[in-house]
Amino acid sequence: MTQQIRAKLLTGFYDQVSQLNGCPETLLNSAGINPEQVEKLEGYLPLSKVTDLVEKAARQLNCADFGLRLAKSQGAAALSSLGAAVLQSLTLGEFLNAAVKQFAAPPYNLRVELEVKGLQTFITFHCLNDLESYIPSDSPLPLELFREFLLGVSVVALQILCGEKFHLEAVILKSKQPLHDKYQDFFGTEVQFSQNSDTLVLSSSQLSQPTEKCNPVLRPLLKSYIDKVLEQGESNLIHQVEQLIYCLMPLKRCSLQEVANQLSMHKRTLQRRLRDRELVFEDILDRIRRERAEHYLSRKLPPMAQISNMLGYREQSSFNRACDRWFGATPMKVRRRLLSEAAAKAALETEN
Repeated sequence: MTQQIRAKLLTGFYDQVSQLNGCPETLLNSAGINPEQVEKLEGYLPLSKVTDLVEKAARQLNCADFGLRLAKSQGAAALSSLGAAVLQSLTLGEFLNAAVKQFAAPPYNLRVELEVKGLQTFITFHCLNDLESYIPSDSPLPLELFREFLLGVSVVALQILCGEKFHLEAVILKSKQPLHDKYQDFFGTEVQFSQNSDTLVLSSSQLSQPTEKCNPVLRPLLKSYIDKVLEQGESNLIHQVEQLIYCLMPLKRCSLQEVANQLSMHKRTLQRRLRDRELVFEDILDRIRRERAEHYLSRKLPPMAQISNMLGYREQSSFNRACDRWFGATPMKVRRRLLSEAAAKAALETEN
């Protein structure tokens, strides 16, 4: 299947090429890409054509680090393909798992693997291996340049999603050698060349880091995705309410009034429509909070205060009372019980 990416991932292409005294339209036409589509940033583009475009721009503009320059200019557009993953995820780990699944589905069909190995987590881009079939064996440069662009866009997306606390431990590239001297400045870490994969390496402890949905840069992205969800119509009202709860919980704005505002209806109208389905908003919110609490408490991380924040509680004591109501115990006791049960189950499976 053809691998594609959103045209929005060429945000900044016109500016970057113009700053380097080049002609954006000429480059786009030479790569078989409609300039109007990139100017409007609409629809999808074949990955092979974007690969060719990045190489042509770097060569004709005599700019070996063009891929990283273009990646850096993305801003929030780096997350343009992943509105659903951003909306539904409260931690970096949840986002990465959702993003990998989203990339694997049409129209992207991109193979990306997330693997946790003890203290380190590896994000490997197998989709670049698939692209090798498009590149002549005597002309490897286009793929090397695109490797830098794709990993660069991914890093920009993670930095925007997680804020200043996000950092990489290493970057691994199949490229045989550096093309320029800008790697350390961009990635902020060691870059290894001539390796067996194209991989971003981060600390596993960062997987429990909450995503910064309150980041103003993300608001247009979240609003765009929410608008698409709302366009699905009232027949999917429950799904709409649930998606809004996931988005608004970490912002501590998850009230009936706020959800009704997002749905452009009076809160009494929302109450009535939920009641017609034998549902109550507060019950939906409570169910989601309980499910997420059980999910987080089944792991050693994140800390209790962080869980409380991600579930939208203003005070730790409110989370403690909710835990007692749900599980008949404090959050710490629930975590100990769940971890003990998981260890016993693992031991039993090992014996069998």
